[in-house]
This record gives sequence, C-alpha cells and structure tokens, in this order.
Amino acid sequence: MARGRHTQIRSGIIFLLVLAVLTAGTYIAWPLVTGQGSWQLPWAQGSSDQIVRIRARQAPVSLDIRTEPGFATDQALMGNVYQTLTKPDAKGRPTPGLAQNWEVSSNGLLYTFHLRNDARFADGRRLTAEDALWSLHQIIDHQYQGHRDLDGLARVTNPDDATLVIGLKSPNARLLTALSGRAGIVYDRRARVNYSTRSAGSGPYQVDDWQPGTSLTLTASKSYQGPDKAAIHKVIFSYTGSPQETIKDLDQGHLDAVVDMDPATAAQAHKAPTATPSTDNVVLAFNNIATSPLSDQHMREAVRYALDREAIAKLEGGGAKALGGPLNQLSPGYDPDLQAFPFDRAQAIHRSSYYRPSFFKNGLRLVYPREFGSQVGELMRTQLKAAGIPTQVSMVDQPTFRDQVLNRRDYDMALMVMDNDEIDRFADPDSAMLFDNVDIQNSWKQVTDCTDQNTYAERLKAFARQVSDLSPSDWLYQRTPLVLTAPRLQGMPSSLVDRYLPLWNLRIQG
Repeated sequence: MARGRHTQIRSGIIFLLVLAVLTAGTYIAWPLVTGQGSWQLPWAQGSSDQIVRIRARQAPVSLDIRTEPGFATDQALMGNVYQTLTKPDAKGRPTPGLAQNWEVSSNGLLYTFHLRNDARFADGRRLTAEDALWSLHQIIDHQYQGHRDLDGLARVTNPDDATLVIGLKSPNARLLTALSGRAGIVYDRRARVNYSTRSAGSGPYQVDDWQPGTSLTLTASKSYQGPDKAAIHKVIFSYTGSPQETIKDLDQGHLDAVVDMDPATAAQAHKAPTATPSTDNVVLAFNNIATSPLSDQHMREAVRYALDREAIAKLEGGGAKALGGPLNQLSPGYDPDLQAFPFDRAQAIHRSSYYRPSFFKNGLRLVYPREFGSQVGELMRTQLKAAGIPTQVSMVDQPTFRDQVLNRRDYDMALMVMDNDEIDRFADPDSAMLFDNVDIQNSWKQVTDCTDQNTYAERLKAFARQVSDLSPSDWLYQRTPLVLTAPRLQGMPSSLVDRYLPLWNLRIQG
C-alpha cells in the first residue's frame, strides 16, 4: 500500500516536471513561430534594480521633441522615447524603424511603408498607419521640428492599419534619411500631456522624472513589444558636476558612463576616452545681411584664412577633427580633396587690408553658447586680431543665444553645431545666416531631385564645393565626442552619441 502511494507521488512529480518543461518550451517557441515579439530570459528583461547613470555634456532646454531644436533633446529621447519610421545606423544611414520595410516606385515619387504590427504607444494602444499619417500632417501644419524635410509631400494615405503611402511632388533622395529624424516621429494622436516635461512615445523607454538643467530619468516602458526591448530598467542622465567630481563619480561607481565629455573632464580622466564619429560639425556662421561687414565675400574669405582650424579643434582635447569643407566623412557627399581656405595669415591680412578701421565699427561681434567654453572665443579673437580683424566676443547661455542669433539675427559671427544634412540651410534665405543666393537655391533643388543614391552623392559633393567657394560660413571641425565607460557597462553606442544615443542595448555585467 505504501509502495503504491510512493509510485503515485513519483508519477505526480514527473507529470508536473513534464508540464513545466512543455510550458517553458511553448513560452520560448511561441514568439519564434508567430514572428511577433522577441523572447528573452526573464532575468534579462530590464531588472527592476538595474540602473545606469550617465553624465552628459549638455542638458535639454525642454523635452518637447516637437518644438525644441537642441540636439541634447535628440540625444536623450530619439529612439529611446520617440520612434521614427526609419532609424539611423551607426553612420546615420536609414534602416527599418517603425516601418519594417518599404518599396519605392521607379520614378521615385511613391513610397509605400509597411509598419510593424508589434508597435505600441506607452499607454498600450497599438500604433497604426493612421497615427503616422496624422503625425506627418501635425509636423507640417504646426511647423514642428523637421517640417522643412516634408516640403515636397504631395499626398499621404493609409490604405490599412499597417500601410502608409507617401506621394512626392518630385523625387527626393533624402526622404528616407529625413524620416529617421524629427520628420519621421510617429506621435500618439490621443495623448494629452505636457510635452515639455513629460512624454507620450512608442519607444522602449518613457520619461519618469525631469529636473531641468540637472537630471532626466527614463524607465523601461511596460507596453513596449518591439525588437528594441530595454535590458536596463532605468537610465538616469545627469548634467552637472565639475570635471574632478565627474571622474571621481565614475571611478567610485556612482556613474557608469560619461558621454560627449568636455575637454576639462577628459584631462582629468585616468584612462584615455574613446573618440566617436558624429555627423555634427561646428560651424562659424556668418551673418550675410546687407548691413553686416560679412555680407562682403572678401571679408568672409579673410576670416576663413585667418582662423587656424587645427588649433581650434585641439581645444576639444581629442573631441574634434578639423574640416576642409561643409561635410565630414559620414556624409555621402564628403570630398577629402576639398581643403578650402587653409590657415594663411598673409592671405587674411591681404584681404582685410582693403577695409578701413571704421568698416569694422567696434569690431566683428562673435556670439556663441557657453558650452563651447571661454578658450575658443579667446583663441579666435587672437587669431583674427593678428590678421587685422578686430573682434568682440560674447559667450552667452542657450536662451540668450537663441534669441539674439537664431531669432533676432543680431550678430556678425556665431558658433553653432550643424548636422551634415543641415547643409540645406545655405539654400534657405530665411535661415539664421540670411544667405540669399539664387544659384545655390537652384543647385540644391537639383541635388535631391534624383532617385538613386550614387547620383545624390555626386550632386551633394558638387554642391558642398559650390557653397564653400562662396563662404557663407566657415566650417571649423567635425565633432568626435569623447566617451568613457565603467568596465561593468556593456553596449554603449560607438558613434553619433552627441545626437542619437540608443539605450536599449546597454547591459550591466557583474
């Protein structure tokens, strides 16, 4: 009798074990069979006690991704909180995003996007083509960031929940790239949030806490079901701390990474940080309005010859690479042979000598954000003075810079960061540079009016040289942001980190 009971107990245990194995097998296999979602071990899914702390160089002015132009907002939110129809790879080239694939008509006028069926907004609602269509209209109608990239749209339709069709007035070889940026964000049409402090996206993270100028906390979205599921539950960006404090925090484990490290912090580091490529360039923008001394091309050329770009780039402590033209090597239009207006003080003096001292009034006004530091302004002032070009230098905070330079255009020269793709600003007479040249505007229309990338690259290369020859600005250096990580942190991106920092691949070892 006892033996029978033991047999029954043993049989019951075996049954439960078999049931557990079958259940686990079904849990693992189901996503693979259906093609929906992705399977991860339970202990690999964003553990509630896993936190990554990152010190970044510049804090967002606002979290409103629709209207805030700063790249610090892109760095924290793009891809992580807000997803786009396409997304950039490590070189900034478009790859599948919310659109898992697409077709382009032979004439380049019709793009058909097929959306992922696992995309969800943070509130759990399914993301559909209707949301994508609505978002494109919102960006255009309200002139949100990225709206200029959508100027060529003729019509947009959504034949079904998973299909978005974009029709163009003329071919645009840049459209797919544009849709990996602000122009391609799909917003939640039912969201009612204050975008400047909260979020309503479809990414693997959502905003949990925002202390302006100090910190930003992102937590893994419980609704996310896509391929970029967060492995880390919480990521905290901090934006304050002296160079000594930053390195001490990293050494003691209070920080896991320092991204886009400033030169002073890099100098304190006990090991060399990694320089990473970026599509961003630091540009000395000239005000080309008729009342500015720099409306004269000879004066613009004098300034370009007077500046030693190599010396200016060295101030970034390894975080910069001097440029010879408007584009860096991550652009398909990059031309390594373009080395326009190299440092030549004699040429600068020759050109500036045409002008009487009264021409400069009290000196050319150089305005730039304080994030660049005081050394760059002083070095540029010294170099220009040596070429007979007097300069007044003003280092200001971001709100003042935006008002004075971007809004009122009250400056002669200004330091600003421009992405490779923003070369089209020189074809816009209403840009902050106020450069109005019909030949440039007509040439730009030809650049994008093509259906294949090889033709686009050749036209872009020629356009960059044409723009450089007219000197509406001086292109100083490519940003190569410095990154330093703790040994336990794995998966930190190795490029574009100043503007696009995907967090979902981060892992903590040990």
